[in-house]
Amino acid sequence: MAQSTATADHQGMPLVQRPGALLRQLALDTVYLVLALPMGILTFTWVVTGWSIGLALLITFIGLPILMITVYSSRWLAWIERRRAALVLGEPIADVYKASTGGFFNRVRTMFSDPSTWKDLAWHLLLLPVGIADFTIAVTAWSASFGLISMPAWWWALPENDPTDLGLFQVDSWGYAFLAMAIGILLLPLAAALVRGTAAASGALSRVVLGPSRRQLEQRVEVLAQTRAGAVDAAAAELQRIERDLHDGAQARLVALALDLGMAEERFDRDPEGARELVEKARGEARLAMGELRDLARGIRPALLSERGLGEAIGALAARTSLPTNVEVDLDGRLPAPVELAAYFTVAEALTNAVKHSRARSAKVRLWRENGRLRIEVRDDGLGGANPNGHGLDGLHKRLAALDGTLAIASPVGGPTVLYAEVPCAS
Repeated sequence: MAQSTATADHQGMPLVQRPGALLRQLALDTVYLVLALPMGILTFTWVVTGWSIGLALLITFIGLPILMITVYSSRWLAWIERRRAALVLGEPIADVYKASTGGFFNRVRTMFSDPSTWKDLAWHLLLLPVGIADFTIAVTAWSASFGLISMPAWWWALPENDPTDLGLFQVDSWGYAFLAMAIGILLLPLAAALVRGTAAASGALSRVVLGPSRRQLEQRVEVLAQTRAGAVDAAAAELQRIERDLHDGAQARLVALALDLGMAEERFDRDPEGARELVEKARGEARLAMGELRDLARGIRPALLSERGLGEAIGALAARTSLPTNVEVDLDGRLPAPVELAAYFTVAEALTNAVKHSRARSAKVRLWRENGRLRIEVRDDGLGGANPNGHGLDGLHKRLAALDGTLAIASPVGGPTVLYAEVPCAS
């Protein structure tokens, strides 16, 4: 109990024990408050202009694209605001946007039904009056305090020592100049408290407006629970596949190998030629078993993926595919191992479907990193008609969902088939 009390006391008096941290926080608070006004002018002007033009032209074909551009730029401005709040709150404000999948109209519906879209708009409209107040308080508080503290220097620098009217008295002598400096020193803690309190209040307001609501967090938890269950199901299905392949493939061949070697051992004395044939057959079974084990290991995690990265592994995968495949990879470095593995199996499944089902003559694979996400596109010129709910694609969807990724497929009858996936990855 005594140890807990000491810890609590230590955390309750950070300003006394860490004056350097207080000064640093006051500097961050000042930067936060001063930046509020230019950010308020920028965001207010942009969203009001964009929404006004977009709504006015909504009856034409260009109104909706203008609104979509405005929403996307509003999200980018909100991203800046969430990170500006870290100056006061210590960490950026979390954002929760609905994932946009499917066609154009599905994306539009998702965008405008997302509560975060309207919360961003509310903050951009609110930021201008808040920014005016923040900027005024910060500049006035520090200017008044440091202006009074520096009054002796002002008095000395004024021509012929002209008097300065401060309201309560005039500074017309060195005595009044040093009195003003004393008042400024006394006002300095008040200015610091005013700046700290204003910054904390504005930061808390931004967290309320820009942060996820309770309902959004609950929905996020539900999504995570579903994706976790999907990942468990996908892992169980993968384990069953490995067990089936081992039982039906390599294990059966090893049993046949053992039987052939046993029969060969019995025939060595009475039928050397027959024993030699059995040994040759056993050697063939061993090669086939080794090949199946190698393929099985490659299906769990390709060695080339671990050693050389996703680009090399995808290139080798395309080279082994019987379908002529063009590969374009623009990744600029390695990705997290789970992301690389998910991307590899996404491409592998898409190419396997193209070879087995679509009667395609060629395929194209593109992988690139953009805005902190790995983007995957696999296109083939086959007959189309792929089932998005098929076993293989359903497993891919669960694998990607476990990483907060998305999967979409467009496969009209007659082709072409386009598989598109996105996975968040480290920048």
